Amino acid sequence: MSNKNNRKKKHKPPSKKNDSQIIFQSASSALPTMVDEYTKERERAGILDNKAISLITILIALLTVYIPLISFDTIYNAYLNGSKIRFALVFLAVLMLIVSFILTAISFNRLIKTVKLQEFRKADIDTICKDDYLKCDSDVMEKALCEHYKELIQYNSKINDEKVKNLSGCFDMISIIFFLLLISTVTLKIVN
Repeated sequence: MSNKNNRKKKHKPPSKKNDSQIIFQSASSALPTMVDEYTKERERAGILDNKAISLITILIALLTVYIPLISFDTIYNAYLNGSKIRFALVFLAVLMLIVSFILTAISFNRLIKTVKLQEFRKADIDTICKDDYLKCDSDVMEKALCEHYKELIQYNSKINDEKVKNLSGCFDMISIIFFLLLISTVTLKIVN
C-alpha cells in the first residue's frame, strides 16, 4: 500500500485520436464573457460621446448667453476717455474675455476630437462566416471567436482611453470659462 502512495499519478497523454484535433473546451465559457466585454466597451464609447456632445452644447450656450452681454461700448469708451482705474478694470475684463475665448477654443478642439475619433471596430462577419471556420469543430470556432473579440476589445479600448484623455480637464475648463465670462461681463457692466 505504501508503494501505491509513493507512486505519483501519471497524467495520461491524449490519445492519438485527440492529437489531430485540438479541443478548446473552455472557449464555450469564455465566449459570452468576451461578447459582454465588447458590449461594455461599445456602451462606454456611447457614454463618452454623449458627455462630449453635452459639453459642446454647454459651451455653445455659454457663448450664446454671454457674448451679447459684453459691453463693447464700455471697452471703446474706456480706451478713449476713461480714467486710469476704469481703464485698468476694462483691461482686466478684456484679458479675462481673451483667456475664456482661448480656453473655449481648446475645449472645442478636444471635444470635437473626442466625438470624431476613430471608428470602432465591429465583429467581422465576413471573416467569421468563411467556409473554413464554419467547417471547423464548434470548439475551434468558439476559440476563433474569442480571439476575434479579444482583438476588437483591445482596439476599441484604446479608442475609449483616447476619448477619456481628450475629455479629461474639459469639465474644469468649462467651469473656468463660465467664471471668466461671468466676472468679465459683470466688471464691464459695473464700469459702464
